[in-house]
Amino acid sequence: MTFELHGTHIHVSIFPSNGLSTKDSNHLQPKDRPLQDHLIDIFSQVFKCEDSEERKSLHDEVLGVILKAGKPLFSQLTPKTPTRERSTLHRFLFAEILYFRLDCDSGAASVVPVEPEEAYAAGHLINRELGQTSEEELDLCEHIPRYTPEDIVVKNVFMKGVRHVTAAVLVDGRDMFCKAQGGPSQLRGGPEGRELEYLGKILKAFPQQDSVRVPQLLGYIHDKDTKRILGFLRQWVPGQNLGIEIDLAATATETKQKWASQIRESVQLLHKHGLVWGDAKPCNVIIDEQDDAWLIDFGGGFTTGWVDSQLAETIEGDEQALERIMALLSSKDNAILY
Repeated sequence: MTFELHGTHIHVSIFPSNGLSTKDSNHLQPKDRPLQDHLIDIFSQVFKCEDSEERKSLHDEVLGVILKAGKPLFSQLTPKTPTRERSTLHRFLFAEILYFRLDCDSGAASVVPVEPEEAYAAGHLINRELGQTSEEELDLCEHIPRYTPEDIVVKNVFMKGVRHVTAAVLVDGRDMFCKAQGGPSQLRGGPEGRELEYLGKILKAFPQQDSVRVPQLLGYIHDKDTKRILGFLRQWVPGQNLGIEIDLAATATETKQKWASQIRESVQLLHKHGLVWGDAKPCNVIIDEQDDAWLIDFGGGFTTGWVDSQLAETIEGDEQALERIMALLSSKDNAILY
């Protein structure tokens, strides 16, 4: 398990009690099973569980044991207050990781420092080349500038994990939005890779910035050593999220009609060029400071209630979500959106 504590990334390996598998202790009662076997089985359920609340509960159960066992050591090794230094993207993508092993042999659980090579499946965290996507694997726009993580100042983090981040950033004095990852996941085939390629396709289809209300692709992020692609930079659109921050009940009917018309127009323009929005829903619409509606998030997927699973990432799915968004904006109810 890898997690962040006080700004420090910590990787804790849990090995089966017999060194090979937890199956040998499956016949034992839970109270008699080695703790590490129990935790491994719980953690394996996290990846199979479809219910987000149950998944979080399982994850927190394992994390709770680790934090309790490692509290004395973690408090010595991690800073109590975050640094006030100017944070570049490099700090988020390639931060130092401290490696430990959960030891239960003495009865009470404890954590023991280990070398990176001794950690479970940590090779992808050590090797910066492993899992990163090369330019040849992506459909890139040749004229779009490349930036390194060291060039990018992080202003506001919206989502982050170990070696991946979604944030508002500053590049050459200009506000931008970025999605990037320095860890093991391949860009190609994932939501970040789809969005990167789609923003490029949209830019080619609509080279004039004001021809469609979709944030413009502004740059690619690459590793200065390996030259591999880590993510992208796009236009920052100041405003409010339609699905989270806008009080529709307090919004004038004329304004909602304007947004509905703009959203429909943008989706139809995309479809004329064979482009699909993907995870179409109100939460992926930004209302800017001029009260105009922008489509965001081209990472694909679907959200229940807006697009049926069998229509995910299709024009038909976009049209289904569009009609539901239109119905929402024509309603007088202050609906709760997801």
